[in-house]
Amino acid sequence: MNMTTNTRIWNALHNEAANSALVKSVLQETTLATEHCDRCVNGPDGSDRVLDIIRSAKLNTSQEAAILSCLETRNSHHEDSVKLIWGPPGTGKTKTVATLLFCLLKLKCKTVVCAPTNTAIVEVALRLLSLFKETCEPQHSTYGLGNIVLSGNRDRMGIKEDGVLLDVFLDERVGKLANLFSPYSGWKQRLDSLIKFLENTEAKYEKYVHLLEEKKEAADKKKQETKEILTFGEFVKKTFERVSEELEKDMILTFGEFVKKTFDSLSEELEKDMVDLYTHLPKSFISLKQVKSMVAARQAFQRVRYFLEENYNREDFKKGSFKFECFNRVISSDCLQALRLLPGRFEVSDMLENKDTKNFCLQNADIIFCTASAAADMNPIRTGPIDLLVVDEAAQLKECESVAALQLYGLRHAVLIGDELQLPAMVHNEICEKAKFGRSLFERLVILGHSKHLLNVQYRMHPSISRFPNREFYDGRITDAANVQETIYQKRFLQGNMFGSFSFINVGRGNEEFGDGHSPKNMVEVAVISEIISNLFKVSSEKRMKISVGVVSPYKGQVRAIQEKTKSKYGSLSGDLFTLNVRSVDGFQGGEEDIIIISTVRSNGNGKVGFLNNRQRANVALTRARHCLWVVGNETTLALSGSIWAKLISESRTRKCFFDATEEKNLRDAMNDALLEDVSSSFGSLSIRNGLGRRNAW
Repeated sequence: MNMTTNTRIWNALHNEAANSALVKSVLQETTLATEHCDRCVNGPDGSDRVLDIIRSAKLNTSQEAAILSCLETRNSHHEDSVKLIWGPPGTGKTKTVATLLFCLLKLKCKTVVCAPTNTAIVEVALRLLSLFKETCEPQHSTYGLGNIVLSGNRDRMGIKEDGVLLDVFLDERVGKLANLFSPYSGWKQRLDSLIKFLENTEAKYEKYVHLLEEKKEAADKKKQETKEILTFGEFVKKTFERVSEELEKDMILTFGEFVKKTFDSLSEELEKDMVDLYTHLPKSFISLKQVKSMVAARQAFQRVRYFLEENYNREDFKKGSFKFECFNRVISSDCLQALRLLPGRFEVSDMLENKDTKNFCLQNADIIFCTASAAADMNPIRTGPIDLLVVDEAAQLKECESVAALQLYGLRHAVLIGDELQLPAMVHNEICEKAKFGRSLFERLVILGHSKHLLNVQYRMHPSISRFPNREFYDGRITDAANVQETIYQKRFLQGNMFGSFSFINVGRGNEEFGDGHSPKNMVEVAVISEIISNLFKVSSEKRMKISVGVVSPYKGQVRAIQEKTKSKYGSLSGDLFTLNVRSVDGFQGGEEDIIIISTVRSNGNGKVGFLNNRQRANVALTRARHCLWVVGNETTLALSGSIWAKLISESRTRKCFFDATEEKNLRDAMNDALLEDVSSSFGSLSIRNGLGRRNAW
């Protein structure tokens, strides 16, 4: 068991020296001090820049209002505050958070961004980088990323060698800066080397030839002095060395070849340095003017490379020739002039020699991404004072786990984004669950009556899918965006399909089984779902349609059974047209697919549905589909449960979206085969338990 997170939580809860002002303010009986402050200036500083960003993001009214409200928060200097942004499924929560962070970056507001998991924090970091790239200049598209830092474990965050996250990943940045500002072989030394080479290329070539000749003379002298009788092995070795030396002598580079090879090597290395400089240095240490000089130098490199490519192997490209004079003019009037405008030193170099590079990166960043537990490492020495804390997926973060982030040095304002009506943090211990150990600070504040800003337009689900969860969980307060109305995709896909966008498929003949780990499964439902997937795959292939399918079940036993049934045919499919994703409800939170099939599993005569009764889990399951949502289950069991699933069955009947699997031949045959297999398995089990003679009697 990895105890790192729990150790951080324990230390944060017992850190008497930590900044507890915001924690005390948040947990006081009255929530007045954590909400809107009329005494503070309305509207953020740099409002023109912020409004331009918000307009270009094409947000809806509720998203814009949420961002402006959060930006106003940072202007409050006399009271601590916490803002709650309530983001139901599909309401553009991540886009809203990314736009907020982009505004904070432009305002140079020192912000720590946390999330419960590495996956979640990487997702929001990617969205910010995407927004950043959309607005930057193509000639220097990474300039300004030095003000963004992603801190964490590379493997757990899934950061690849060629991934965009490398431009902001802390460990990668530390390595780049160490290379750039090495006192013996850094940026300044490489810049000087290229300038000196271009200032006198003929002298460098003459030195190159002279060194090779000296080496040859030394080798010849050594051979004259060595006259001993050689063994066969020594003879072979000496002969090989002699032939190699002769080849090397014969392959002495011409002047053009030497210049091209040396220039390519030095300029490519320096060009990489330039990109690393304006990517990884904070903007306060490298100006836009300096960046433009680097862009000009890179363009000059391209012109020199073009000239050399065209002329390096010409016989008349040598000292004193017309081509050589042309080359010198290109170098002196273009490339050398551009190189001499580049800064040889940056003020940062002295700082990096005297202090930890990680501290330098964190102290000079405006946006710092990390998991909530990793915020415990963000001490005053490393980061300096923090202006604002933004917690994404806040409703999935244990309340105790948020303490480390809330204690950040200098912190007085926080923004929590989440939805307490979806699944909270997973708690595996029954005692802890009863003690509400998994409850989030977001949920606690909602219970205390803290106001929350609702994102009220959903962009994911077709209206026929969103209708039930919207009414059941959100009192009908969520509206459907124009993009989720019936599309060409749906018309094409649903044509001739017996199931609509929303359907309940009654499979009343299966029996729930409790396998390893006491997790139930229902093999008749597995058979029906497998048949449905087969039909979807056929439609995808015949119509050349892209279809992504997600199969969701609350029970791990059922997830495993469906995976085993389908992996032989679809497990290796990850092509352009058809994709299949089978996961638990908890594993699907935050995900979405074109078509979602829910397997409810439970099948008994007394209406017992176990933790299927959990409303938060039901909310997540019912809100993952974009175009089609099909629920597979036992009508009788679910109707008797008195749970939300009973309401769903009633809804499906009212809307004429109720189907009996036995009425469709392929599904009926699949169910019968599964039942026969189940009976055969039961008989086989009985015969084994009763001995070989009894088995023969069967």
